Amino acid sequence: MIVDPFDLRTVLMRACRDAAIEPGTCVVWIVDARQPEGSTPIAYLHPAGLVRDDTVQVFRAIGDERARAFQGAAHRLAVWRHLPGLPETALGPMLRHELAHAVRWEHSGTSFYEADERLRAAASGSAYAQLPTEREANAAAAVYAHRALSQVELAELATIPELGDLLAAEEPADVVAETLALLGEAVEVVPARLEPRPGGPVVELVAPAAVAGAGGVW
Repeated sequence: MIVDPFDLRTVLMRACRDAAIEPGTCVVWIVDARQPEGSTPIAYLHPAGLVRDDTVQVFRAIGDERARAFQGAAHRLAVWRHLPGLPETALGPMLRHELAHAVRWEHSGTSFYEADERLRAAASGSAYAQLPTEREANAAAAVYAHRALSQVELAELATIPELGDLLAAEEPADVVAETLALLGEAVEVVPARLEPRPGGPVVELVAPAAVAGAGGVW
């Protein structure tokens, strides 16, 4: 797949409607580079989050400066432009997965989301997909995929190992309780919200931060 900004905007609007997320609260950066081996194809950064040395590679490619420009004001997503081995039909479910994390932030707030990030940091690779918030996001993506895609398209996605968890997960009964129990912490859980910007989402094609220089905005 080569992610086109115009197509992504269209797919994002549909996924936002499904997630009941205001499109005007979203910013998506497309990093104009091939997905490096071993990296995640797409990622979400909650509104209060920062890009650090241990942040996923696609957001390090976005860079702290770009991310900070929307800190506290947007749900931020980043995706590599060139995604080898993934068909175009995967984009919608992948976006819906990331938007489930945005929904979780709106339902439970920054303190809970940061607690979840601590649990993620402590999890091994094999346990990552079993984290409550990952199962929640995968379940949302699976429901969306089965609603939006044909049986032929679903069968194609099912052959891709990286999408196996995304299409087969079951939503936890209580995401917050399970997460905090695994972490062994108690944190404040308070709903949060963002003010949507007029004009809908920002979708921007950018060069990797190390190469400096941004592309156009669609």
